Amino acid sequence: MAWIPIIATFILGAILGSFINVLIYRMPREESLWHPRSHCPHCKAMIPWFRNIPIISFVIQQGKCASCTQSISWQYPLVEIINGCVWAVCFYIFIPLQAGLTAMFSSVLITLAWIDYKTMMIPLSLIITGICIIVISVFAGLLVWQMVFWGAFAGVLIPLAMMGLTYLFTRRQGMGWGDIQLGLILGAWLGPWFMMIALFLAALFGILAWISISIINGFDRNRPLPFAPYLVVSTMALLFCESWVVLWFDKFLLL
Repeated sequence: MAWIPIIATFILGAILGSFINVLIYRMPREESLWHPRSHCPHCKAMIPWFRNIPIISFVIQQGKCASCTQSISWQYPLVEIINGCVWAVCFYIFIPLQAGLTAMFSSVLITLAWIDYKTMMIPLSLIITGICIIVISVFAGLLVWQMVFWGAFAGVLIPLAMMGLTYLFTRRQGMGWGDIQLGLILGAWLGPWFMMIALFLAALFGILAWISISIINGFDRNRPLPFAPYLVVSTMALLFCESWVVLWFDKFLLL
């Protein structure tokens, strides 16, 4: 019966994923997170609780609003599934306290990555939430404050250097200040060495994504590309597949 806790944490993560969707929609618009209740973005009809069950409601309603039959974005079930899987994996591989804090930190990362992807902005309140989780983790003995300090230092200094070099050669900023703030909390969580690997992987993923988009939509040197999603994906890979990523990185450096 070992699978029961995993299913339970997946369900909990999916429920929280539903709230993450609220954050993704309302935070950039500076709307209240509590009022009004969940509603259709098209017809504004209120959504009763039995039509707001994570994942299941989307499947039953075939991805459409029950009131106006307009299509509902695939973002909603996708975020719920991703967050549910992240929570299940956290409680599968970590001890309970570490699992809970890692899962909450991961949910913050998922939220800000999705907001950055859609709006090219990272809300400061999410960065502050991440800092609070890091402080709690230090007091709980899950993070060593020296590694937190030097990781945060690397997480800020390296992106600042990248921003400066980008401006020097292209006269464009290249990175936003939200990315610097994100580097602060990711570096504090990962430590300096893993933060450097995460930045390398994020840059690699970003370049590959930019090339792919350019092939599909045509070349545009001024096309903006949010950096936070790639940095978050790299961080998740290090959190959950640490040994595989480090082994791949070592082999890559030896090429």
